[in-house]
Amino acid sequence: MAPKKRPANVVRSGNAGNSTKPTKDKGKEDIKDDGPPRPPPLFPAGYKSPLTILNEKCQKMGWERPTVETRPNRGSDPPTFTGWVILKKRVSKNIYNLDEVRLQPHTPLEIETSAEARHYAATYALFRFCSHLPMSMTLPPSIRPYWSTLTAEKAAAPAHQSWEYDSDPFAAKKEVEDRQTKKKDKEAVKEAQTQGTISNTTGRGTPVVKEASQGGGGAAWERAPEVKMASSLRETVEATVRKMMQQFPSAVLEASRDATATASTAPSGVNTPSLDLASLQTQLTTLGFRSTHITSALSALSAANARLHSSSSSTKDPLVLSLSILSPLEAAIEWLLLHLPEDDLPPRYRPSSSSADFITGASATSGGKTALVKGWLVDKLVKQAGFPRKAVETILAEEQRESVVLDLLGRRLCGWEADEDGWGVEEYGSGWSGDENAREERKITREEEIMALEAVLGERYQQISPTESIIVIESENTADTIQLHILFDDASPYPSPQHPTHPPTFFVSSETLPAYIRLYLHAQLLRAFRDPERHDFTSVLESGSGGAVLIMVEYLESTLSEVLETPPDVGEVTKYLVPKVDDIISSKPNAPVKRKQKQNKESYKRKTPTAEEEEAVKKKQKSMFDDPTYAPMLADRKKLPAWKERENITNALESNRVLVVVGETGCGKSTQLPQFILDREIEAGRGASTNIIVTQPRRVAAMGVAARVAQERLEDVDKSPETVGYAIRGERKSSPDTKVLFCTTGVVLRRLGSGDPDLLGVSHVVVDEAHERGVDTDLLICLLRDLLERNKTIKVILMSATINVFMVRADVIPDYFGGCPSLTIPGFAHPVTDHYLEDVISDIRYRPQPTRYGPRQTEEQKAAIRAEFAKLNLDLDAQRALEILAASERIDYGLVAAIIKHIVDNAKSNAGAILVFMPGVMEIRQCITELQNTSLGPVDIMPLHANLSSAEQRKVFLPTAPRRKIVVATNVAETSVTIPDVIYVVDGGRVKETQYDADNGMQKLVECWTSRASGRQRRGRAGRTQPGQCYKLYTRRTENNSMPRFPIPEILRTPLEALFLQVKAMNEDTDVKEFLSKAIDPPKMDAINAAWQTLQDLGAVESEDHKSRLTALGRHMSMIPVDLRLAKMLVLGTIFKCLDPILTIAAILSSKPLFTSPMEKRDESKKARESFAWARSDLLTDARAYDACMAVREKGGSHGAVRQFCEQNFISHTTLRDITSLRSDFLSALSSLGFINPSKSELTKFSINSKVDNLVKGVIVGGLYPRIVRISMPKAQFERVQQGSIQKDHEAKEVKMFDQAGRVFIHPSSVLFNESGFKSGYLTYFSKAETSKVFLRDATEVPLYGLLLFGGNITINHWAGGIMIGKDGFVKLRAGTRIGVLCSQLRRLLDAQLSEQIESPHSADMSGHEEVVNAMMALLHRDGLSL
Repeated sequence: MAPKKRPANVVRSGNAGNSTKPTKDKGKEDIKDDGPPRPPPLFPAGYKSPLTILNEKCQKMGWERPTVETRPNRGSDPPTFTGWVILKKRVSKNIYNLDEVRLQPHTPLEIETSAEARHYAATYALFRFCSHLPMSMTLPPSIRPYWSTLTAEKAAAPAHQSWEYDSDPFAAKKEVEDRQTKKKDKEAVKEAQTQGTISNTTGRGTPVVKEASQGGGGAAWERAPEVKMASSLRETVEATVRKMMQQFPSAVLEASRDATATASTAPSGVNTPSLDLASLQTQLTTLGFRSTHITSALSALSAANARLHSSSSSTKDPLVLSLSILSPLEAAIEWLLLHLPEDDLPPRYRPSSSSADFITGASATSGGKTALVKGWLVDKLVKQAGFPRKAVETILAEEQRESVVLDLLGRRLCGWEADEDGWGVEEYGSGWSGDENAREERKITREEEIMALEAVLGERYQQISPTESIIVIESENTADTIQLHILFDDASPYPSPQHPTHPPTFFVSSETLPAYIRLYLHAQLLRAFRDPERHDFTSVLESGSGGAVLIMVEYLESTLSEVLETPPDVGEVTKYLVPKVDDIISSKPNAPVKRKQKQNKESYKRKTPTAEEEEAVKKKQKSMFDDPTYAPMLADRKKLPAWKERENITNALESNRVLVVVGETGCGKSTQLPQFILDREIEAGRGASTNIIVTQPRRVAAMGVAARVAQERLEDVDKSPETVGYAIRGERKSSPDTKVLFCTTGVVLRRLGSGDPDLLGVSHVVVDEAHERGVDTDLLICLLRDLLERNKTIKVILMSATINVFMVRADVIPDYFGGCPSLTIPGFAHPVTDHYLEDVISDIRYRPQPTRYGPRQTEEQKAAIRAEFAKLNLDLDAQRALEILAASERIDYGLVAAIIKHIVDNAKSNAGAILVFMPGVMEIRQCITELQNTSLGPVDIMPLHANLSSAEQRKVFLPTAPRRKIVVATNVAETSVTIPDVIYVVDGGRVKETQYDADNGMQKLVECWTSRASGRQRRGRAGRTQPGQCYKLYTRRTENNSMPRFPIPEILRTPLEALFLQVKAMNEDTDVKEFLSKAIDPPKMDAINAAWQTLQDLGAVESEDHKSRLTALGRHMSMIPVDLRLAKMLVLGTIFKCLDPILTIAAILSSKPLFTSPMEKRDESKKARESFAWARSDLLTDARAYDACMAVREKGGSHGAVRQFCEQNFISHTTLRDITSLRSDFLSALSSLGFINPSKSELTKFSINSKVDNLVKGVIVGGLYPRIVRISMPKAQFERVQQGSIQKDHEAKEVKMFDQAGRVFIHPSSVLFNESGFKSGYLTYFSKAETSKVFLRDATEVPLYGLLLFGGNITINHWAGGIMIGKDGFVKLRAGTRIGVLCSQLRRLLDAQLSEQIESPHSADMSGHEEVVNAMMALLHRDGLSL
């Protein structure tokens, strides 16, 4: 096929002949531009202009290009210029939706030229959000003085202007706007309270005010989730509150932590303070209450106020209690909201229509068409006619004809049941019973009456269906309107002379009048038909000729205004329809509870030993010395450096009560010093009375050291403990003959707080590893100092593994204990050669790639580092490598692999293990992966960290010859664990350290440089058996400039609430602030205040005063050996009978992760966990997985079947075993408190509500509050479909979450990570940590009533129409204020009941208190919706 002919205008050789560039005429010289010369540059070459830096910063922050504008200053001579900058940031993907911040100097600039003014304005803008960065040297020299001036202004600025220098000016702007909005709202509320300006009247005839809070009190209230309460539930709660307030009045008063004076404490004979009734009346009128109701409320308030301040005041009166707790206005509003019908409240106090009951399509599936019709009729008679729902449902259970139901309800409303001359309910009969002629005659009469009504009433009469008509009746004095509904259906006998006791079927409806007024009018109309004085009513029925409806209209017109002026009593109107609530509950008194008492101090005392007992101890020691197997043990002990100091140590203790022993790693102090003391005491004839406690910071250390000491004394501590034993949480190995007890520090602290504050019977306390400065260790040292004053025989020995803070600060510890000697034991170690990074960088030939992580360095800093490295005589490649590695603050795993390969390649033999220190578990995994991909020859690579099981940890101690062992470990290998065959140490120089930020209450796990003291510990691991080598992945410069000398004490970087609880449990009258000020390193005041606030939020302390005592709940929380939040959950779970899942959840949060997540199977592991997902909760998901494992076991599955199930679902079998053990421990703890008997039947009894997920979530909230997160859902978006439009599903990434400190994120491992359909608007969580973001772990979506009933203190905002939980008001819920009052009252009853149950736990079966529990259960079951 011939090729196609090319078009004529296409050139074969591309752009040949078509160039658009101007051709240069070679024959002519270039013409020079004679225009004005370019002005000289404003800044020297090599410097970026401030404008350029500003643009780059904005681009880096993700903002739009800023606008920089200038203008001349008015009246300046010579002319000067000022300027400003407008920063812009996209709010959404829409490029036109921008948030703007204007940054303008407070004092206008005075710059000579407009061009320079632009740069000075840019500098000012840079300083506003970059003042925390060292940018001065990056600016041109002529601009730097202005930066210094701005720095001085910032330093002199008052605290309230700190927002101006926020690193995020957009967030600062929003904060200021929110603060201003809150201020305006407060001013508007205050103005509404004091002035009460009336603007118009409603149809109810009640004045109302135009108010700032009408819309909900600001954007925060508009975004708040709405609390709903179905009317049936509301009736239940109202009845419960009225009934139980009579039983718990004094308890309610005591339960309110806000009450500062009560009726019982008011002195007798005081003058009754007069209430400002006129002001209250004005304020209540402004809020929209009826004048008659205001009069009643003020009358009740005055009487209650007189009783409150009288000598014979009664705490049985709920209004007296309210007055003692609330302001008079709030007490009046609460009284009105509790006593008035809901539909007679001002509009602001009524619930929204969305919280009302509604009929769903589900009815059709259960009862078909009949059920739907019945539901519709109930809705009509309740909402339109105003009858109580229960009364309607009672009649409808036997009769479904609408007119008959209305007639029966009317007669019951009047109290006519039987023997009423034909008017009683039981005398009603079956309705119409006439023949066809009578039916036709009735029809004609009805039609004539309808014609007469149309003629007389005109437009006021309207027929809305073939059987129903309405007549509009207006009030003369107000704008209120009612509608009289007349039903002429086939079942109604009217009109008929054969039925003179059957008036027209009717009911009264109104959009403005409450139900009780409509029912009152209904009853009055019916009574008029029986009134012998009203012949017009009686005769029209007897004649059967019609005309009754017009008479009814005239009656309503004449009485409506009078009824509105003097409304009837609600109780009187409905007394025959609604059963009266009993005032007093008859309940059997609970049987006396036999509580387990704390151990008496005398039980800790040991009897004075007899001579025979002393002799028996000596014989036992002699038999040990004579045993042939003891000789090699003794020979090994004598080789240790500590043996040489034996006499010095024991002699020092003979003449001193406190001794500090500093011994390097490997000197044998931990195993030998307790034996030195024991042997010396036995020789001195005091062996029988010797009782030595040795504390260790870790469980594995306590068990390991105890086993070694027992072995040296020819004992087996695990099989048959004798003189040596150990005690850790949940496990104890000891005997009556035990003289040396190794235990964790927490065990000793619990003993000090559970009845033995003086450690009676203990002769010596040895505090080991004191250099680690754990919070428990510091607390114990502080307590021991005070204990020495009370117990004159006890002796204290502090042992430190390194010369740290105890020695650096001269005589800190000796002075702390009033003067004491200190001894130093040299370490037993072979020489260790240090290899810093600069020593090996040339040998390993590793060339790293530049990283974008790490702090930014100025050119001056880079030049200084480059000059320092140039002195090392390294080649350029090595220097460049050092510069890159020194600039990064992250582990370079390639460097680690290169170092280890260098070690392996240059080692003389395969003997000798390599110990690599990494900061955390994730880094260990990445390091192992890198090593596995490196050619290292025959090696065994294994991890070592605290999350491993004991069996996995023991593997690192086993020989692996002929393969070389490589152990990658965290800092657990520094002191607690010793691997004897280690020759090489690779120190990454990094550690993950817990730091606490009291400002936002967040505990961060921060990777940072380890201390130089820890570095010495690490290098010491290489010289235990032979000369070793330590390779440090950092330079000498980094060690000297970046590494602190010693670690920061834990008490300065962790939350203190658990510490406070321990201190208070030991002595409730202790001022914790004063006590902790005596610590070696007292914590900061903001950390102390934050911890105390947490205890207040959890209800563990009585008040804000640091001297206040623990509550009953706090006392029990302190005795359960678990995180205090979990302790509260256990107590609440017992009381509310959902103990089984709460036990599991508490155990899960106290254990290692239940689900494993192998690097190579991470997706499969995540899917396995998601298969157990339940109730939008990580905790309930894990609890469900645990129950599934237990179900396999209970069905007869073997141990292998359970293990196989765990492996298939990526569940850790070790953690499963730990959870089971912890559940048993927690049950034992609750049993020791007297809450429950540790039997399966008892556990079942206290777990009957375990399937109510919302209740379990509520208990979780009770324990975790105030760890609450607010969920901000994106705006709803819709898409068109054929049938109309539907709402689009949100994506999880569009959902934003915030806690009190700012934005937070769900951790990717959570089952809620991809969730986007949150309902309640709030989450609770157990912990959060900041890495790349602030991540939440163990999150649970909580029901709104879980927050209301189990969260913090409730504050009702009567003006904004909402509820705030907690003092900071972070949790806001929209609700009809009536709902808020009911929840507040119910919460007070709950607090009262909690106090009673906690004081007497065996009444946790709620005997006699079912009303409160049932009301709470009903609200929680569907979060306020009817069942």
